[in-house]
Amino acid sequence: MKPEELRRSEYAYNRGKLLRIFLVIVAITAGIIWLGFHPPRDKDPHVIWFFVVPGAAFFGILALLLLPKLFSKGPGLVLSTAGIRLPNFPGQILPWPAIRSFDRVQVKHSDIITLHLDPIAAKTMTRRWLASRLPEWLIGSRAKVGIPLHMLQGNPERIANQFVELVSEAHEAERQVRPEDSSITSDDEDEALGPALNSAGHPVFTYVLLAILVAVYVAELTFGVEPPIAGSPTIRTLFVLGGTFRQSIVENGEWWRLFTAPFMHGSILHLAFNCVSLWVAGRLFERLIGWRWFAAIFFASAIGGSVASVWINAPNTVGVGASGGIVGLFAAVIAASLRFRSGPIADSLRIGAAQILIPSLLPFLSAAKDGENIDYAGHFGGALTGAALSFLLLAFWPRERSTPRFGAAAIAFSTLFVVIAAASLWPISIVRQFIVYDPMVNFFAGRYEQAATGFVAGATENPANAPYYDLWRFLAQMRGHDTKAIADLRTAADKMDQGTWPYPVFSLFLGELKPDELMAKAADSNQRCEATFYNGEWYLLGGNSQEARPRFQAALSSCPTTYMEYDGAKGELNRLGVQ
Repeated sequence: MKPEELRRSEYAYNRGKLLRIFLVIVAITAGIIWLGFHPPRDKDPHVIWFFVVPGAAFFGILALLLLPKLFSKGPGLVLSTAGIRLPNFPGQILPWPAIRSFDRVQVKHSDIITLHLDPIAAKTMTRRWLASRLPEWLIGSRAKVGIPLHMLQGNPERIANQFVELVSEAHEAERQVRPEDSSITSDDEDEALGPALNSAGHPVFTYVLLAILVAVYVAELTFGVEPPIAGSPTIRTLFVLGGTFRQSIVENGEWWRLFTAPFMHGSILHLAFNCVSLWVAGRLFERLIGWRWFAAIFFASAIGGSVASVWINAPNTVGVGASGGIVGLFAAVIAASLRFRSGPIADSLRIGAAQILIPSLLPFLSAAKDGENIDYAGHFGGALTGAALSFLLLAFWPRERSTPRFGAAAIAFSTLFVVIAAASLWPISIVRQFIVYDPMVNFFAGRYEQAATGFVAGATENPANAPYYDLWRFLAQMRGHDTKAIADLRTAADKMDQGTWPYPVFSLFLGELKPDELMAKAADSNQRCEATFYNGEWYLLGGNSQEARPRFQAALSSCPTTYMEYDGAKGELNRLGVQ
């Protein structure tokens, strides 16, 4: 102990906690690298490595930075009358007068004292080993040093009280010897300024967006083209109402889906998680930067997430959800925290952002439930967009302003996003109307009365194919337990020439032929495929799904894709649970 270091107390690191954190980081790094060498079969390996390299590098650096603390023989913290010794600056004493202010942030599993140092004194403190070679924007400014109380052996309250006692004594002694006319230097003044929380305001945009997301989900359930399954819209409903789909966007020019998909959700759990995450982000971040840029970052990140989802995911993926925009907000929080002066608000928000952001980007830290697929590509796209926009925004944020500049540009961008999304209701309504009134869709959606009415209309509009519409009307009536089904089929059959096809199919359902006899009357491959399908329907109406299933499979493989029987066989097999 040096002579000036009186009342010295040493606190060692809790090596058990350090080791657990180190092993978790190593496991994450190994998992990311493993993902690069074993990408999903439906993903482009080059695209996967685009995310694997920076992810593995980031967590690998974290592990390397933790190694000196894990194997160090010295204490994790030394408090004395002369100042503080920290592993961040090995072999150096941080004098008490160099600490201009400090904050203590206590959240779940974390208790940190953040020291804000005098800029001149901070420049004299030097790091060693890997930390000395990394940029400050990655490992933190020397003017802001953290003391992780939860990682030390000993009672955090006792350590904090001793710290407060010593720093208070030092500041009191400095105040007594300081001239009365002394003032803050220009460097101090610059460092003290920064974004501030508008505690008197409310996150209005967050509340409005939450209401919109809930309203859109209710609309999905109300106006879906198929009945909800377990309270969730079907994939077909999500596609029709505006979910992203690569072919529709790239080949059919339906780029407006990039703007509509972020407002939609695939289940009530999906909606609930995103609403909670959005509320956490908006509760403080919107009040830090203002609703204008909060909205702009959300919408820009939502587009980035939609683009990444379409680009990276399998071509047959229907993507929905506000996750890209929300993850972009949390990435923006962390990016912003590297620039402005930290305090209890910023530190707690950064910790909360990391707790949500990291699991949302790593597939092996979170999992989908009930067969849902988490869109990690959309999360990555939103995070990259949000972080990039936050860095750009802060670069043009004068210290003398409480909110960022160019608020009008942010409003203009957000307004354009909303206008495009609202205008997309027109093509969505047209497609939905066409599908809703499609009798085949109604048939397999279980709306048999509407399907029967639609098949009657089809027979009127297309006399050449009227017999087939009459057959499908009969099937819809039978499924709907319409007592007039047989009578209506008999009336339709009486209008036909008994020597032409498909009169034998009518005879099958009227009880005049058996399935084998119907097959014998088919004259060519097309008629045989139709006979095979209607034989399947005959067995299905009789409750014999075992005999119906192979006939539907045969019809699906033999009927032309333009035939109603092809679509019918596909629909029946789906309903029977055959992939």
